[in-house]
Amino acid sequence: MTNLCNGNQIIVLGLILLGGFWAGKFIQLVKLPAVSGYVLGGILMGFSVMNLIQKPMIHHLQFIEVLGLSMVALIIGGDLNNKNLRALGKSIVIINLLEGGGAFIIVTLSTWLLLKVPLHTALLLGSISFATAPAATVAVIHEYKAHGPLTDTLIAVVGLDDAVCVILFSVAMAISGILQNGSFADFSWMNLTEPLWEIMGSIFFGVLVGWLVIFILRRIREKHEIVVVLLGFAFLAGELGEIFGLSGLLLNMTYGYIVTNFGPRPHIIDLLQNIELPILICFFTLAGATLDLPLLMQNWVIALVFVFARGGGKVFGAYAGGKICHARESVTKYLGFALLPQAGVAIALVIAIGEQYPKIAPLVTAIILASVAINEIFGPIGTRYAIVASGEDGRQKAESVVPSSVN
Repeated sequence: MTNLCNGNQIIVLGLILLGGFWAGKFIQLVKLPAVSGYVLGGILMGFSVMNLIQKPMIHHLQFIEVLGLSMVALIIGGDLNNKNLRALGKSIVIINLLEGGGAFIIVTLSTWLLLKVPLHTALLLGSISFATAPAATVAVIHEYKAHGPLTDTLIAVVGLDDAVCVILFSVAMAISGILQNGSFADFSWMNLTEPLWEIMGSIFFGVLVGWLVIFILRRIREKHEIVVVLLGFAFLAGELGEIFGLSGLLLNMTYGYIVTNFGPRPHIIDLLQNIELPILICFFTLAGATLDLPLLMQNWVIALVFVFARGGGKVFGAYAGGKICHARESVTKYLGFALLPQAGVAIALVIAIGEQYPKIAPLVTAIILASVAINEIFGPIGTRYAIVASGEDGRQKAESVVPSSVN
């Protein structure tokens, strides 16, 4: 079987789709989110276990990551309804800064004081801990048909997390360089202006793409044609944005926000839910296949310290933010648990460290990749717990309505 898979992208893609699907179905039997099953299925088929999905093939299939993140970003932007945002108000920003800031502070201090990691490295690890994994969060929300105050707050906070993380990481990179060199001689304002361009440029072009799509959608009525236009522009914007140094994630989120709030129909992006499952299965299964289990085993202690420190910061920070903003009890108590997944942005930031500070890159890479392996599997479980515990599991609500309607 391994020989058949070697170099045959069609066979591997079929294995990824079907293997991930059945792994997700299997794990749902024990009341866990399907996303965790997709990742586990990928691990089993990946080079660390069965080697059905080999390393060279993973590289050839990286386009799936672009497709998945582009679609997810569009969906997140589409869920940022102005009415809900106005209702949440400034609480989104406060909660975001406290849950992300809590992770940053606790990770920085724990890796510096407990693991004796140099402060310049600990600061970088802390800044990376701010990021979440929008794809996993959206997948769990849609699987459980979640709706309510917690879900609305979660979508908004996840949308902010990665944008703020990029800025914080850039500042941490500049400070880390100063600490390593002992002077301001190598400090460059480009360390700060580049991320500002990435964020502001992504928002600007996201607005342009959004209005262009609105112009087109006003002339289209068929649902399947609308899906083609929405996805086509999402894929183009996501990849072109990355090529020109922008954030494809933020660009597509902005595009989705514009289409939802100013387009011909407020829920038009909900049409993507009919075709999102195959893309998400491939996305998460491939993510599982890339996880290096031997690397995780070698660094499991420091990875666990990072995971628990980050998780504690997210949970307690979200709790504090909810209390300060007088948010609903469900948001205050459970939001932090829904923010545990972490993946794509964290890995991208690790690559940036390797390019600028190659001496400390191996340690940071080992810690982040090992923690991503843990968070990809168990993070969605935290999101599921938050949704169910807050009473926003839409599937349970639907089931409770059916008997009364029959009677």
